[in-house]
Amino acid sequence: MPRTTAAGEPVPVPAAGAPRPRAARPPRQATGLRQRLAELRGPATTPRPLDARALAALAANPGCRRRALLDGAGVDKGALAQALGAPANFGQSQFAHQRGNSFEARVKADGGADLVRLLHERLRDGTEPPGPGAVATPDLTAPGPQGRTARTALALREATEAGRWALLDHPMVSLDVAGSPAFLEPDAVVVHPDGSWTVVEIKSFPMVDGSADPAKVGAAARQSAVYALALERVASMIGEPPEGADDAAMTPSAAGPANTAGAAGAADAAETAGTAEAASPTGAAGPVIPTDPAEAADPTAAGPAEAAGPVVPAPPADAAGSVIPAPPADAAGPVVPAPPADAAEAATPVEAADPAGATALEGPATPAEATPARGRVRHQVLLVCPKDFSNLPTAEMVDVRKQLAVTRRQLDRLTRIEEIAAALPEGTTFDLRLTDDGRTPTRPLEELTAAVDAVDAAYAPECLSACELAAHCRTRSRGAGLVEALGRGVRGELGGLTTVDAVLTAAMERPADHAPTGDPAVDALRRAAALRAEALASRPEAVPCR
Repeated sequence: MPRTTAAGEPVPVPAAGAPRPRAARPPRQATGLRQRLAELRGPATTPRPLDARALAALAANPGCRRRALLDGAGVDKGALAQALGAPANFGQSQFAHQRGNSFEARVKADGGADLVRLLHERLRDGTEPPGPGAVATPDLTAPGPQGRTARTALALREATEAGRWALLDHPMVSLDVAGSPAFLEPDAVVVHPDGSWTVVEIKSFPMVDGSADPAKVGAAARQSAVYALALERVASMIGEPPEGADDAAMTPSAAGPANTAGAAGAADAAETAGTAEAASPTGAAGPVIPTDPAEAADPTAAGPAEAAGPVVPAPPADAAGSVIPAPPADAAGPVVPAPPADAAEAATPVEAADPAGATALEGPATPAEATPARGRVRHQVLLVCPKDFSNLPTAEMVDVRKQLAVTRRQLDRLTRIEEIAAALPEGTTFDLRLTDDGRTPTRPLEELTAAVDAVDAAYAPECLSACELAAHCRTRSRGAGLVEALGRGVRGELGGLTTVDAVLTAAMERPADHAPTGDPAVDALRRAAALRAEALASRPEAVPCR
């Protein structure tokens, strides 16, 4: 019997083979992840922003799910470590912080004219130096981080289209980190007349005779690479230079110093040595580029720009002058050219023109959609430091192509935050339940320790200089007898032996026929144990140790 409606009318039956109408889906809860992260840090706790320094440290250890979740949720790891009884023993003193602010104010004096002239001197590209009043300083004031990010994107597009020098003081850019947005604030970004952008990093450590501490330069290079990676997303939405544009300014200067850039590369050699994955984009969504200044102040404006539309970048030219066709955009997502894993692979200036490969394509664009903007992020950043222990600024160009490749690859390896949060036990939270003064935690230590231990960590001795929870993780790692406490190099050599007891057992168990086991780590341990036994046998007075 055919079905009828309440009014007695027959219900239409779809023909055979016709698609059935889909039932209405319930509205998606876009705030589900945000609400979950708020529960993890505590409903009354203000989220701690993720800066470039912390993001660079997170990219250096992408296997640590604990840090990825805590940073994504905005948990104050310093206060958490203090409550756990393992406070961090590193940080910047108040005196050093004040000295850094004073030096930065001096560098940016006179509207940044001296800073731009310093950058022009280090470029050595033969262009005319900026004259008086030639440097524009756009206002980047806007409510909230989303508003500041949108205002920065608008200022970058306007300065790029104007074709003049511009200095953006403390702009704000965004970067997607494991599915959670991170808002970053570089010291400054300079827009060149040719439409390219240079990241400026101002540090208070001295630069003596054009060189500085390699470890500090390497840390500054990794931090600058994070800024450059976020700016590349803005540049991909603004556009690329037209075909045949001069790329000479994008290549490293032949007369530039090698000591500073070499120091940055030496400090990052350990990060790139053990990474075999191919470089890939993070898939981060770029900030909004409003077409009206009023939209920049609206923090609710979130989404891709539609007025300008994406543009297809021009294919690079090889050394012989032929054109290398760009790979077609895939339907599943943007196509991003992979950067070289090592700076030494980029041998020719033309190949070094765009090593980061940061332009994200959203689809082919028609000529009507193309914009005259020509934004591009340079792979050399300007590192400004005091000269010879004085307060006078000096600067050098630092090539961050290797750091860009490492950061892009490591961020892509991060597990998404929602996956980590979904694997936690029900009711897990890192809320300290502070008193009314906001200083004294009231959460029981046992509950807090259980919540922290519910998330897997990847401890390494290098964490002691980059993570506030490193002392707690080291204590737990040593208590469990994990070989990670001995360093990443030792952990990699031991293969499947994950505990110290397993290593000692494998070394001491020697079969009577001394046949190899087939495991290189176990065979090497047994040979080492045999050599040690022979050495002790030759000196009976020696006291054996275990």
